[in-house]
Formats: sequence, structure tokens, C-alpha cells
Amino acid sequence: MVETGKAKKFQMGTGILPAPRGAFWWGFGGYILTAIIGFVAVANFEWTTSTYVVDEFFYANRSPFQEWLADILRDIDREDVVAVILLVMGVLVTLRRGWLAALGSMIVAGAGWLLIAGIKLVVAQPRPMPFEGPAYKEALSYPSGHVTFVMALTVAVCVVLAGTRWRWAVVIFLCLLTLATGWSRLMLGVHYPMDVVGGILGGLSGAFMVLGAWNWSVPLALRFRRSKAAQPATRP
Repeated sequence: MVETGKAKKFQMGTGILPAPRGAFWWGFGGYILTAIIGFVAVANFEWTTSTYVVDEFFYANRSPFQEWLADILRDIDREDVVAVILLVMGVLVTLRRGWLAALGSMIVAGAGWLLIAGIKLVVAQPRPMPFEGPAYKEALSYPSGHVTFVMALTVAVCVVLAGTRWRWAVVIFLCLLTLATGWSRLMLGVHYPMDVVGGILGGLSGAFMVLGAWNWSVPLALRFRRSKAAQPATRP
């Protein structure tokens, strides 16, 4: 009996992730809004740079603990760190809901994050000069990739934990982590405040778009798989 129970944990599962109705279109609308905010920030760049006083305030009032936390969060959107986070999440979701839902949650977080890179390239807002360390050469500022990733990860975790007792505790923690990540980018002086706002909105939008697309495509793929399996084998 124990072996059977363990085997069930590694089954494919349905792959459908809980999502609000019209998730893709909500995400698409947010994606467009994220881009518009970026274009407005660049068009009014003098105002955007004036908001750097927020960064200066955080930097002037930092503590050793805050510096340590900012250093920890500095690498949260590095490719290898993202890969490890998504892999761990995928393993945990596989144990609970099957590997197909795990794959979906990883795609929601990862692709939701990467989708916003298109906005960053098109808006092309230059970064501010950081308070410490070398300048970001040829790097773009809007929106914050760090904040975007943590926000997209929050959406992915929220949907896979829907209906569980841990959902709200984990989601609240991740929302706080998103805010802490945004604060850390300002405290280091590597982003403007609107970059953080764009990262939050972009992470939500990108994840919702991918979530909606995933829930559309999975039933079609499974139906095609079943139809192929039902076809009689042809002799050579």
C-alpha cells in the first residue's frame, strides 16, 4: 500500500492550475499597462530621476542588517539561482499534484518573468548610477527584473497551493519578499521607484498571461495525446 501511495505522487495529474476567469486577458491588459507606464516614465525622465530621492533616503537610513538582506536578495534573479528555485518548486509540486502541474507552475513563474524582458528592451530606460560598486554597463532599468521574478513566483506558488492550509502563510511571505526585493533595489540605488512598481505589475501580468495560456493548451495537448494513443497501430 505504501509503495502504491508513493507511486501516485509521481503521476502526471490533470495539469490544470487554479486561475481566475479570463486570466490571460487580465494578464494581457496588465502587460500593456506595464509598457505604458514605462513609456511615460521615459518620456518624463526628468521627473523619473527626481524620484531617486527615495533611493537616497533608504540608503542614508540603512542598517547593517538591511545591507546584509540587500546582498542576499541581489542575486535572486540570476539565471542559476532562478533555475534552482524553479527546480525545488517543481519537485515539491510533483510530490503533491503530479509532474504536469509542477511543469506548469515552473513555466508560469519562469516564462512570466521572461515575458517582461520584451518591455524592458522596448522601453529602454537607462539605469541610475548605484551608490556603491561599478555601474551597470548597457543595462536597462524598467521594470526591475528582480521584482518581476519574485512576483511571478508568488503567482505560481499561489495557484499550486490553492485550497491548502499553507496557502495564505506562504503567499503573504512571498508578497513581503517581493516588497523587500523592491526595497533592496532602491536601497542599492540601482532602480527608480517606478521600476519597482513596473516589476510588481509586470510579474503579475506575465504570470497571469502564461497561466491562462497553460490552462488553454493543456487540455488540447492531453486530448491529442489520447487520440494518438487510441489509434490502432499500423503494420509496416
